[in-house]
Amino acid sequence: MNDSDRTASTGASSEASSILKRKSNDVGWEYGMLIDPKNIDKIKCKLCDKIMSGGVYRVKEHIGHISGNVSACPKSSPTDQAKCKNAIVEAKNKRKNKKKEEDLMRSTVNISERVEGDDEDELQELGSRKTSRTLGPMDKFASSISLETCLSARMTQRQQTISEALFKERTQSVREYCARWVYEAGIPFNAIDNDSFKLFVEAVGQFGPGFKPPSQYQLKELLLKGEVDRIKELLKKHEEEWARTGCSIMTDAWTDRKRRSIMNLCVNSNADTAFLSSRESSE
Repeated sequence: MNDSDRTASTGASSEASSILKRKSNDVGWEYGMLIDPKNIDKIKCKLCDKIMSGGVYRVKEHIGHISGNVSACPKSSPTDQAKCKNAIVEAKNKRKNKKKEEDLMRSTVNISERVEGDDEDELQELGSRKTSRTLGPMDKFASSISLETCLSARMTQRQQTISEALFKERTQSVREYCARWVYEAGIPFNAIDNDSFKLFVEAVGQFGPGFKPPSQYQLKELLLKGEVDRIKELLKKHEEEWARTGCSIMTDAWTDRKRRSIMNLCVNSNADTAFLSSRESSE
């Protein structure tokens, strides 16, 4: 083998190694490597060549001799074991601290501001309770019913006026929390008009307090797979119509800010128009 062959071989091996190594600062990648760059679940131990499933966390358990999920690595040194054990403990503590921070953040949310001053005295005159109650969907259309409010149309009108003011204040408070998230996360303003977002807001409202948002893993893996399956199921009636009466392929080409030509492919039939795919057609 000449020098050029050795250089090419070295370059190929280093390129393959970089592909099989994740771009992460996790200590587990010092001891593990991917078997297949498309499958981040299966990893091989660099010390004993054991192949295991469960991602980089399982590698740290393997190197750190943490029993329960995987066998211990026979070639890991005490230093290696301590490094992986400490990494696992630090990760657990980080998750606990994050949970505490989230709970603290949730505790600062209060859309049920108490009525103070004259409004509170007025509510007492009407026989209302001083403690706040949970507003439901019907609170927009009906006021609280009590014996006193039924006796006087004037008092009923006053109660409705106060209830409407409270409803507006709570609505404004919720909108401010939503707007703050949009600004901090850099969400496009037109996303607020998406029907899927409106359905999400309605679902959260019906769920009530204590809803826990999905994790990044759930969004990237479980929920994404479920949504793909749902879309495929919705497309079945379109595909049946395509086979029965035929269809037309439609294109919508445009250029993005990077001067790339993007072509959207859609299929039109009696069952309506369905999006098929989006491809870059710069070449």
